[in-house]
Amino acid sequence: MAGAFRGAAQLGRRLWRDRRGSAITLMVVGLIPGIAALGSAIDTGRVYIVKSQLQAGVDAAALAGARAFAVADTSPAGRDAQAMAYFRGNFTDGYMGTTGLTVTPTFTAIDGRNNTTVRASAIVPMSFMRAFGFDRQTVTAVARAEIQPHPLEVMMVLDNTGSLKDNLPRDANGVVKTRITALKDAAKSFLGVLYQGGTARPDLAMGMVMYDITVNVGKLLPNWQSPTVIRQQFAFNDQYMAQYGGSWPANHLAWKGCVFADDSVKDLNSTLTYREPDAWDIDRTLPGEGGHPPLSPYFIPPMYVPQLAQDKATAAERALNTGGFYKVAGVEPNNNLYRLDATYADPMLNYDAYSNDFQNNPYRRWLYMMYIGLNDGAGSAGNDVITRTDGSYYDPAVAPWNFSTRTGTPFKINYGRIPNFSTDWKVATEYSVNPLGGSVNDGTKNRTEFPSPNWQCPEEALPVAYGRDRSAYTTMIDQKNAAIYPANGTLHHAGLLWGYRLLVRDDVFRRTNPSRESPKRALVFMTDGETALGTSQNGYTDRTWTFYGNYADSPISSTPGGLTGQSERRFAKTCASLQAEANPPTVYIVALTTTDANTLSMFEKCAPGHVYRTSDAATLTAAFNDIAAELVDLHLVQ
Repeated sequence: MAGAFRGAAQLGRRLWRDRRGSAITLMVVGLIPGIAALGSAIDTGRVYIVKSQLQAGVDAAALAGARAFAVADTSPAGRDAQAMAYFRGNFTDGYMGTTGLTVTPTFTAIDGRNNTTVRASAIVPMSFMRAFGFDRQTVTAVARAEIQPHPLEVMMVLDNTGSLKDNLPRDANGVVKTRITALKDAAKSFLGVLYQGGTARPDLAMGMVMYDITVNVGKLLPNWQSPTVIRQQFAFNDQYMAQYGGSWPANHLAWKGCVFADDSVKDLNSTLTYREPDAWDIDRTLPGEGGHPPLSPYFIPPMYVPQLAQDKATAAERALNTGGFYKVAGVEPNNNLYRLDATYADPMLNYDAYSNDFQNNPYRRWLYMMYIGLNDGAGSAGNDVITRTDGSYYDPAVAPWNFSTRTGTPFKINYGRIPNFSTDWKVATEYSVNPLGGSVNDGTKNRTEFPSPNWQCPEEALPVAYGRDRSAYTTMIDQKNAAIYPANGTLHHAGLLWGYRLLVRDDVFRRTNPSRESPKRALVFMTDGETALGTSQNGYTDRTWTFYGNYADSPISSTPGGLTGQSERRFAKTCASLQAEANPPTVYIVALTTTDANTLSMFEKCAPGHVYRTSDAATLTAAFNDIAAELVDLHLVQ
């Protein structure tokens, strides 16, 4: 036995000393751990990728479930279905060969906070590591999203201008939407997040303001029937309205509620925190408060600008009267001037001919300006629209009527002599916004038809109030919010000013907070363009009505060319006033397809860090959803 051991030992020593052919053996031995390491890295990488995607899935599912927390049913809009839909949008069955996928959402309220937790697990089969006894690895992920309910007051200010009928780019499914259609969808998605998918939320107070060239807020003001709050215009918004044509809304010429801007001064300076004396259009004060003058009701005279007259008055004729005359000797057929009801046309038009009691008859002033140009001599006075009160020739060169001082030669309007009245003039109709306005990109379809003194007037704003059902807002978005075209421009200042006032003046526009907690406030402002004021709207400076009055009168600037800049300066100063509030609302601005550098700069100063530049339906909805998520404090906590 001892010899056998010695022989084996000697053999081992010989083998140890023998180096022939050892390289191959050593290489094979060395490759084994290298292959194991490479295989482990590949399989570990697959596990990492699956883990990352699984986490993305539960994150999205938790946020989606939280948004729909209030919907506990089994419908596609329910929280379980929403959580699963968002999870599968990020992690599909069999992703990278996984098996045994489980997803479990749970919904609980913890200390008054709505929590949505989503747990998921999947099995990742091993490839290389199988040779070393590792067949599979289970990967897990968990996410928890939380919403902390708190009192929330939100004012939505929505652009209703005519450009919202324009098409947006095709979406991923090839669908083309107009801007207003995309806005409606985005606004309703915004509501879905705020309401967490439900229909009721007692601690949420919302309001809405639609704007274009003006806003409809007049009848929301306390004591709006008082001349100290709203100036009276004869048979438009005064006591004679009912006498001449019945009570509103039966009277198709009655005031709808839109307003001109507050009284102000021209050429405000660039210091945003400075309020010029008598500049009433940039702060929280309301008409009729202290020294704040009353508002004027928004009124468009009985003319439709683009088709009125081809000839203008001469310089000499214009010099005879403040505001000038319109040369209408060749009034064209098919004009769109609106016609007063025959039963009260003459009293309305001529009341001022006998009395100075009614100083704000808007029809007389504009009809005088339009038709005085037809007076071509005493010999043809029998067919003149404008005559003396006894029917004789009215010479505009001899003591013409001055509407500012209410002095001069009294006149009468012979309504039946207005050119084309009996054949081409259209009977006035009550103005309401077509809810389909802008649903197609076609200027001949789904428009809100003229004529009316309320032309360009959006639907009435909705004051901020707690406890409204979600359907109240969706109805408002669908039925009261539409593109108004043909349009007379875009005035961001009008929407911001009154959105601000309706939101912060809770002492006037009262609401009942169901909790003792101070509300979080936000103003969400949406537009699809820059400030648009000028003759390009209809081709005539002297026949364009804006929030500030007649464009040609240069109401807020020394020259007509400064109107846009001054409007934007008033927007900026209004925003500065808003930011100086004791409980200032956070301003969010959603700019759709806006590229104008000055406008975007103005927005950034008003809402620093909260301007969303969007270009299509998808980014528009994403912007509204992001804002809503921030407002309800929706966030991942695990």
